[in-house]
Amino acid sequence: MYRLLVTGLKGQIGQAIKDRIEHQGWDVLFTDIDTLDITNDEQVAAVFKAFKPDVVINAAGYTDVDRAEHDVAAAEYVNAYGPYLLAIQCHKLGSLLIHFSTEYIFNGRNHSTYVETDTPAPLNVYGRTKLQGEQYIKACLSHYIIIRTSWVFSEYGRNFVTTMLSLSRKDAPIRIVNDQFGCPTYAGDLANLVVDITKDHQAETGRYQFGDYNFCGDSGCGNSSGDSGVSWLDFAYAIFDELDKYQPGEQGRNLTGVTTEEYASIAIRPKNGILNCHKISPIFRPLDWRRKLRHVIAITMA
Repeated sequence: MYRLLVTGLKGQIGQAIKDRIEHQGWDVLFTDIDTLDITNDEQVAAVFKAFKPDVVINAAGYTDVDRAEHDVAAAEYVNAYGPYLLAIQCHKLGSLLIHFSTEYIFNGRNHSTYVETDTPAPLNVYGRTKLQGEQYIKACLSHYIIIRTSWVFSEYGRNFVTTMLSLSRKDAPIRIVNDQFGCPTYAGDLANLVVDITKDHQAETGRYQFGDYNFCGDSGCGNSSGDSGVSWLDFAYAIFDELDKYQPGEQGRNLTGVTTEEYASIAIRPKNGILNCHKISPIFRPLDWRRKLRHVIAITMA
């Protein structure tokens, strides 16, 4: 039977994958740090030896961008060394490695959207460690697919959407950055993409070539060189507009736009994080993130 190893089960993407992959007829081993620490070479080797996966989906990651600035070693272990260990074992078995990366590998100074071949120049520890992970994979493997994505949201766990819903119940002003631009991406769409890549690999149809792909939510976002994307403030307004259908006028909407400098977060973030999805769109078209936002709000408010 075709075997899949999935790491990072408890994260947004991991949970979304579990919901969409269990009924595909594959033998799937879901893991998280309590069952597989991807930074432990002996554990990784033992799991690969016992399970012998055909495809490995690495959804594990250190994603706390601000905390990473002070917790550099932990971020490096999870985002760089962990993918390195997975890549070594994938090379030994001939397994396909599907790995998630981020727009944070870029510095955000482009005047156009970022394509897969643009030169990375991360501004913070998170972006640097994610780039290191990519580089380790490419040094070890030819059979890999790296999916760069951005602003992931879902009905699972803590993310920008769930944070805004929580803050909506408070009367205090909500300060949101209005000069960083990107593309919100639904975790379920990323999971569906992974399922499609795995089916393609199993059937050997060759629709997906090995290498890097950008994939993020679409609503005109990231699909033309002149597109400005949406800001975090725009995203917040979209969330409250959907919430208004369930709680008309109750949440107050005390939104205040502030600049990156005024917000003064610990980590420096790219102001332009818009990923161009032209490469993957003919194979698997990104879906409208606003429609998926409606889906998440509906589930949350049910």
